[in-house]
Amino acid sequence: MSPTTRRGVALLLAALALGVVGDVLAHVVPERLDAALALGALVLALVALDQSHAVRVPRSLTPLGLPLVLFGAALIWRDSPSLFGLNLLGVASVGLLASPWLRAVGRRRAHPVDYLRGAAELGLGTAVGGPVLALSEVSWREVPSVGPLRRAGGAAIGLVLAVPVAMVFGGLLMQADPVFDRLMAGWLDGDLSILAEHVGLVLLGSWLAAGLLRELARPTPDPARAAAPSVLGFTQVAVVLAVIDLLFLAFVAVQFRYLFGGSELVGELTGLTWAEYARRGFFELVTVAALALSLLLVADALVGPGRRGGTRGFRGLAWLMLILLDVMLASALYRMRLYTVQFGLTELRFYTTAFMGWLVLVFGWFGATVLRGRRERFAGGAVLAGWLVLAGLNLLNPDGTIVQVNLARARGGRPFDVAYAEGLSADALPALARGLPGLPGPDACTASFRLSEHWRRQFVSPGRWTISLARAPREPIGCGGSG
Repeated sequence: MSPTTRRGVALLLAALALGVVGDVLAHVVPERLDAALALGALVLALVALDQSHAVRVPRSLTPLGLPLVLFGAALIWRDSPSLFGLNLLGVASVGLLASPWLRAVGRRRAHPVDYLRGAAELGLGTAVGGPVLALSEVSWREVPSVGPLRRAGGAAIGLVLAVPVAMVFGGLLMQADPVFDRLMAGWLDGDLSILAEHVGLVLLGSWLAAGLLRELARPTPDPARAAAPSVLGFTQVAVVLAVIDLLFLAFVAVQFRYLFGGSELVGELTGLTWAEYARRGFFELVTVAALALSLLLVADALVGPGRRGGTRGFRGLAWLMLILLDVMLASALYRMRLYTVQFGLTELRFYTTAFMGWLVLVFGWFGATVLRGRRERFAGGAVLAGWLVLAGLNLLNPDGTIVQVNLARARGGRPFDVAYAEGLSADALPALARGLPGLPGPDACTASFRLSEHWRRQFVSPGRWTISLARAPREPIGCGGSG
């Protein structure tokens, strides 16, 4: 066989093995653990392909091993579904850095547009790469006409051809005999449906694995890029930034008036309490900050690095916008503190605050790179900042922090939302076990009993496995109830 065919066959066999492994993990291994093991199986498949010398895995993938291992371990560390989703996003970001396009342009020099292109190519390659690999990269005439591989291929083709023929004859025979019809109907509803589920999962897993393996092992393409012509000049971009800066400046002026005027001025001008005022504005301010970052990136791409006068003007307008955005984020953080004191902490409020922290890091990095003529370093630093925030979330334990804040409010005389605490993951159990006995009032024992019963039922058949769930206290939550 030629090297190209040998490479394609090796990738297809590895993909089929991953499809079988994925089906076994989905049916045998608890949730969360199956995802971590599937990720490990993918890494082992890449190593095996490289060791077989049939596929040459790029050496530039090696530095990504450490973050991949850390995020893979994080998948089974905390029990929070929200944090699990963010950890999956972290795994996806490592996969994005392994994409052929980002390897070509260099991860440290890639622009945000390169990241978008890398993500699009990786996603499209994973979705359709399997059939492309089988139909265009493997010369089936070169596959030996004898041996296990040829016999297995012949048997598979024969099975595919036999299915429609068997369906025709089987349908006629079922119509001919009611007993045979009842036996076949029971088999079709039972064993055949289970078999179809397994076959479907194997085929789907193999399809996606073939495309992903093909992309990860694909040779690094030529990074030559033609400079896109500028659609807008600096004047148009400057007008847009100036108008938005004026809008932000007006908003910040109003914020200072509210901050110094206090709750009486807020109530007089808006008719809202401090808590209602904070609730109305926090999420909108965070959204504005995120959209403003996108606006700055687009404006930087339109201005380009070659115009000195335009670059200086852009930097001035951008620095003003960054300063105003920092003030707006400070206002958003202050609003969240007011809102949390009044209504308590939830996952949405916690993770939105964490996202705001990432934005602050990215704004600072934007000023240190793009606005100082080092725009090629921005995107990689933004991804690294996201990894740092995600690592901090895993270390902090969001659900445990949420419970601690809400219990502290309850000790100050505020109500404790037991129904919301029931919806949190096992990450919250240690904080509940420590904090509930210290709550004053008779409701503490009611809350303890209700939460203990809820988690007793959860422990019977959790359906997932995480380190946090395995280490969670099984004894009933005690209560104090004094005061």
